[in-house]
Order: sequence, then C-alpha cells, then structure tokens
Amino acid sequence: MQEFIVPSSKSISNRLLIIKYLSQSQEKINNLSLADDTLLMQTLLNKIDTYNSEILFCDNAGTVTRFLIALLALKEGIWKVDADSKMRERPINPLLESLRELGAKIEHIENQKKLPIQIVGGLLKGGKTIRIDSKLSSQFISSLLLISPYIEKGLSIELNNDTVSMPYIEMTISLMKDFGAKINKIGNNLIINRSEYFFKGAEVENDWSSACYAFEKLCILKEGTLFIKNLIPNSLQADSVSIKHFSHFGIQYSFENKGLVIKYNAQHISKENEILFDVEDSPDMFPSLAMASLFSNKKVIFKGIRSLEQKESDRIKSMLEGMKKIGANVNLEDNKFIISGFYKQVSEDIIINTYNDHRIAMAFAIASLKLPNIKIDNKDCVSKSFPMFWDNI
Repeated sequence: MQEFIVPSSKSISNRLLIIKYLSQSQEKINNLSLADDTLLMQTLLNKIDTYNSEILFCDNAGTVTRFLIALLALKEGIWKVDADSKMRERPINPLLESLRELGAKIEHIENQKKLPIQIVGGLLKGGKTIRIDSKLSSQFISSLLLISPYIEKGLSIELNNDTVSMPYIEMTISLMKDFGAKINKIGNNLIINRSEYFFKGAEVENDWSSACYAFEKLCILKEGTLFIKNLIPNSLQADSVSIKHFSHFGIQYSFENKGLVIKYNAQHISKENEILFDVEDSPDMFPSLAMASLFSNKKVIFKGIRSLEQKESDRIKSMLEGMKKIGANVNLEDNKFIISGFYKQVSEDIIINTYNDHRIAMAFAIASLKLPNIKIDNKDCVSKSFPMFWDNI
C-alpha cells in the first residue's frame, strides 16, 4: 500500500503560534506546518519583537495578514502592514472597523480601504459587543477571538446568521479553550472574559485539505489504495467532512494504524445521477472535489460558493476557466457552480493559469495524471500549503 504524504495543518499551526506568542511560553509545538504561510507567520512574530520600523510584509497570506493585524492592534507600538497586490484586494475592512471600535488607531497609508496600513497598538478597550460582517471570511472573527482574552474587560462578538466557514471559528474556540481561554456562547453571542493562555505544548494533526488531493487522485484514476498518516476522526478541521463527499465517487475509507486508509471501490459510487454539495463551511476542498466531479459521469452542483471569490485567486473564475480549457461542460447559474462532465476531447497541450493559487495548481496537477496534456503555469506556488506535493505526484 502506497503512502500519500500530507503536511500538518497550517490552520491549526497558525492559531497555535498566536496562542503561544501571547502566552510567552517556550513550550514546543510538535509537527508544526512547514507550509510557506506558517513559516511566514513565524518570521513575522519573531520580527515584531525586534521591530525597527520596517513594514511587515504578509505576501498573499490571508490568515497571516488578518491574525497579525489583530495582534498588532493589541501590542503596544506603531506598526506598518502590507502585502502583495492580490492580498491588497482581499477584504480586511470589517476587521479594521471592529478594531477601531475597540479603540485601535488604524490608518491607510496609500489607498483608502486597502493595505498598506499603519496601526498604533496597545489602545484596545473591551467591555462591549462587536458586530462584524463575516460573510466573506471567518478569519475576521478568528483573529479577534485569538487576542480577546488579553483585551481589558474582555469582549463579546455577535455572530451573523450568514457567517461563512463556521468550523474554522469552532476550531479557534476549541484551541483557545484548550489553553485556558474563558469563552461562553449564549445564542449568537461569543462572550470572552479577560484571561490568559497557559500554553503547555501541542502536537498538530495532519492536514485534511491536503488529503483531498489523494481522494481526487483515486477518483480520477479509478483505482488504487493509499495510506495517509496522522489523520483522525472527529478532527477540528473543516475539511474532515471531505471524505464523506468524495465517497460519492467511490472512495472507501477506514481509520487504522494512526491514519486513514482510502481505496477506490466502484461498488461504493453513489447511485444518484445528480449530486449537490454545499461548500460554504469548507471552501478549500472545492477545487479538488470539482475535478473529481468532472470525471464522475454525474451532474454535480456546488452551492455556498460566495467566499471562493476572495481566496488566493477568484477560485470560481479560475476553476471555470481551467475546466473549460480541458473540455469540461461547466457553468455558473443562480450562484451555483454546475459540472456536467466533458463535452469534448482536447488533444493539444493545455496551459492552466493558476493565478499563483496553490489549490488551483494542485487540483489540475492531479487531473494531469489522467490527461497528460495538462500543463501547470506555476508549479512552485504549491509550497504555500503543501511543500511535498510534487513528491507525491
């Protein structure tokens, strides 16, 4: 049985790094992610302790940018934050407005509503309820949650009914509680009392989002068995639900030997000719699940796709463009992404524009195992989340 090697979770890693930083603990995080985003988070956290007026540059890392902005609003000093041209276009203003409401002084250096920004930190005062627009990203809430135990008088956050990616917020809350944060949920309100983290060390589980490419591989090749270490049932990760989604296309799975065994079994393919997936709570699995859907001989409809426009690329546009290039019958209708298989065979080489988006690159790279005329324009972008991806391929 072949092993498919996936990295540790960068979502968990980045949250633990903020918690550890605030606790001032020297305890170790085992199996910390080696993804670019986590390495960047470590670099910037080290830099703010030896800050010398340089701009803290966050590349195109949404989690790093938003978590760092909230942390710097808490930390005394004058800070400047910038990122690349794509991250400058991704939303941050709901977070900035919430921090201003708590007393932070944040100014735009160039263009209003965009990075770069200057933050005067150490001015936050709590004791109030924050209502934040979180229909574009759950990271606004997670970034506030992570710093909230250290805000004077604590904080209450009112969740909207249209908050996206709730499992990521639940992950944040669970990790915070593990290390001493005092959080209560009453109705739609998260109430965080003033407290401190007591970081006692941790071990990061492996990444379910990366495992989706193993599922995609078996669905497209329609054969094989793979073993993935350190994936657990009842995971904190939103994309742990992916295994149930991919099972519609013939993935049989079991947890054994401290990991996950997956096998392609045609007898397990869903009998339904039309399948509906809701990816609002787990948008990162969309590119790989969409490619698996294309090879399934079924009509597959995706809803809950609104946040996909605000990722490293506009993933709706990126997937639509790339899939049409390889002859897919795919379209958008009533805010749904609809796949109806292939409408033509394409024999010439096809260059997929990834828009520097790691998940677009990986989803199409797996498809190239079946369609070798697919070529990826930027192979190196996968290091953002999955540095050993090409070794698996």
